[in-house]
Amino acid sequence: MHCSILEDGRCLACQEDIELEREFQERRRKLRMKMNENHDPFILKLPPEVASYIFLLSMGERDTRDIAWSGDCLPTPFLLGAVCSGWRQLARSTPALWTRLVFTLPNSTIMEALPHLVADWLERSGALPLTLKVSFYAIYGDPPPDRHASVIDALNQHSGRWCDVEFILPSDYVGRLYGSSPPEKIRDLSISADDEDENNIPLTFRMNARPSPTKFKIWGFLLDAVDVSWNNLIHLDLNRTTLDGVLQVVRNAPLLEICSLSFISPPIDDCRIPEIIIRHPYIRTLQLFFIEETGVFQKIINSLELPSLESWSVELVELEESVVVDIMILFLKRSGCGLKTLNIQQIRAPAAEDFERFLQAAPCLQHLRVIGPTYDESSMPVMDNILERISAPPSPMHPGHTAGFLSGLQSLQLSGRELNAWACIPVIFRCPHRKLLNLDIQVYSVTIGGDVLGELVQLVDQGIKLHIYDRLNKRDYLRSLGKAVQ
Repeated sequence: MHCSILEDGRCLACQEDIELEREFQERRRKLRMKMNENHDPFILKLPPEVASYIFLLSMGERDTRDIAWSGDCLPTPFLLGAVCSGWRQLARSTPALWTRLVFTLPNSTIMEALPHLVADWLERSGALPLTLKVSFYAIYGDPPPDRHASVIDALNQHSGRWCDVEFILPSDYVGRLYGSSPPEKIRDLSISADDEDENNIPLTFRMNARPSPTKFKIWGFLLDAVDVSWNNLIHLDLNRTTLDGVLQVVRNAPLLEICSLSFISPPIDDCRIPEIIIRHPYIRTLQLFFIEETGVFQKIINSLELPSLESWSVELVELEESVVVDIMILFLKRSGCGLKTLNIQQIRAPAAEDFERFLQAAPCLQHLRVIGPTYDESSMPVMDNILERISAPPSPMHPGHTAGFLSGLQSLQLSGRELNAWACIPVIFRCPHRKLLNLDIQVYSVTIGGDVLGELVQLVDQGIKLHIYDRLNKRDYLRSLGKAVQ
């Protein structure tokens, strides 16, 4: 009840009532902790190392999400410590419980205790390697508050134990991540700037000692402004940066195996783009997404020779299709084409014959995934052509190729708006070497003739790995028919 007798505060009776309520809650909390300790059947009776291991097994998905620090969303170490004094002592003396810290810096001032909580959490982790994910999302473009500087400083004090770290922070905060000791244990480093500098000043990331991660992801930085050693790099993920920096990193990362590039823009200085081809012997996975300029895409492909390439994922946005297909074919031939996995997403589908030429340049392909546009029927000729070519007998023009088109294919996923070549599917599975093919088709409109439909249902009943998903009605088309018949 709100006290309105006095203008400048509560009356004495109300103040006494509030104090009694506070005392009662505190006494009840202590009593419940004592009850929990008395009723504990085994934890405090086990050897400490065994009890600590049980605590570690209780860590779950909640501990990979942002810490709310209150209510039902408290992280597991806090929940364990709230049971009783014995459990609290055990949790605080188990450093492995405190090695993962995931939280978002609040915009409001309600979390004045946050720097102390973060510092205390990190101290409890002892000398063990740390997994960190720290985020801040500004409201309506407001500048980041200075009050969080002490949190960044607390993180810096433990930079020698950073192992897997992800920072999604404003550029001002990223600039504070200097580290007080060399990050020698760092393995996975991810840096994303959650703002854009209004004065067009390049964002920088420079620690007192250069980190040398095996996996590195960055978003929104020019790579010249990033002071990282590439000598141990195995997995590279670059987003919203320029082409010249990309090629420089690939050239200077001798152990690189996985390279993912997104939103790559033209170079700041064309003179910095080497005319030579970069032959990288270890890259086995290449991913190219949201590269909207044909010239940039062309330069990336024309600059690389990847003899170990096994998996290639590419999104064809508004590019010049004929040019793109030709350079991709040359790239596969130049790399020796041991390609086994190909994922193609098309915003605008190329001509069916051009796409067929491209697939013919990858004869060792085992897994093919083609995702076409869903707003029109432009991908239908491409998907139809793939099924027609796979179902066709070997060409007499190539007597040595007895198994036909993409003979080693193990899985095929086609996704688009519509498909016509349903009749090719039973023919495909009549071929002995296609019996184990996993065929997954997802379309918005499923229209299959009665005879063909009967054959497809029989194939599913025989255990053939065939899935047709009706995206309009959100159902497995063939299996829903089978249930209806039963």
